[in-house]
Amino acid sequence: MRKMAGPAPLMTPKKYLIRVPAAAFLLAVSIILFSFVVSDKLSDDLWKQLGISQQDCSEKIKKSFLDNYLHHEGLSNLKNIALNDRPALAKGLLAYTRQYVNSPAFKAAYEKTRQEMKSSEPSGNQRSKEEIRQQMITDIKDALKRMESIMKTLPADQQKALQPVLDLRRKNLEEYAKPESKEIEIMYEAQVSQRKREMEQYEQNLKNWERDYPADYRGYIKTRLQNYLDLAKTVDFSATVTEVNGKKRFDNKDYQYKSNDWKMIYRAGKEVYEATKAFAEQWVQELP
Repeated sequence: MRKMAGPAPLMTPKKYLIRVPAAAFLLAVSIILFSFVVSDKLSDDLWKQLGISQQDCSEKIKKSFLDNYLHHEGLSNLKNIALNDRPALAKGLLAYTRQYVNSPAFKAAYEKTRQEMKSSEPSGNQRSKEEIRQQMITDIKDALKRMESIMKTLPADQQKALQPVLDLRRKNLEEYAKPESKEIEIMYEAQVSQRKREMEQYEQNLKNWERDYPADYRGYIKTRLQNYLDLAKTVDFSATVTEVNGKKRFDNKDYQYKSNDWKMIYRAGKEVYEATKAFAEQWVQELP
């Protein structure tokens, strides 16, 4: 019997992308969770055995899809399920998951998450040159009043040391008051450039959001299923492992740096992958 790989090493690099955990939940680890009866009712005995309710299952599926993180908390009995039973269980969970993600509850949860992930348009109105000028003049006048008040309380030598600062502020005040002040022009252009950068970033974020969270939730599901299929076909199910210091590591060192999702699919086994591949591919084809 093939040995199973342990958890990913701590040095495994993390990546940001539309990740596979949700699909991995369906087609890898969670594939070995549940039996599904034709009547669409899950065995009460099995729920008890796993220590999870059908409602909890639905919640984990929802969160795994929407959080891009595999939620398998409380499923401590997974390893007790026989290897030979896993392919059938995989199909059962897929059928249940497909039913659940088409439910009003999931659609509402997806739309809520979708709106939360949308970037906000940069706030604040762009100030005119005159508004910038008046604000700078007001700020400097207030600063001059404070400095003059403080200097009166200081010894003569300290007042002398601060006088150049006071003179510079007065010079700045004169400069800002000029109708064609270069300093005001520079501030205005800097504001225009910053606003332009902010809007360009916002527009790019909006494009990414529309791509990652399409209005039709089925596009979101399709992407995650396809990501799973793309990743799963790269998994080497013949890979061997060796126990080192109580932890199992791939003999092929390159595999030690594979993602947790890759290793999760490996642990579920080739039989599970083959049993669910056709289901997942058909589901992808049926999605718009």
